[in-house]
Amino acid sequence: MLATAVINLIPLDVPVGWSDPPPVNMVEAVLLLGGIPLLLFTAISVAVYLPSIVRGESLAPGQPPVENQWLGGPRTGTAELKGPESEDSDSGGASGRW
Repeated sequence: MLATAVINLIPLDVPVGWSDPPPVNMVEAVLLLGGIPLLLFTAISVAVYLPSIVRGESLAPGQPPVENQWLGGPRTGTAELKGPESEDSDSGGASGRW
């Protein structure tokens, strides 16, 4: 009973222009469905490649890796962490003893 009263208060008419939409021109459809994705693709490509081009990096595939990148800090071999000097020392990483 309450649901019927609420439904009668809400206008359920079709909005003007929805039942008979204007015809879409083929040029507009192609521009809308093809132009917008192409524009997005171009904008994303420029946003990805432009910083590398500005820095002067080569974009050709197969180039040797860049050696002067710092990914995780400098490497000094196996002596990265100093080992414990005595049995009671707490240095040297995880010991597994509690």
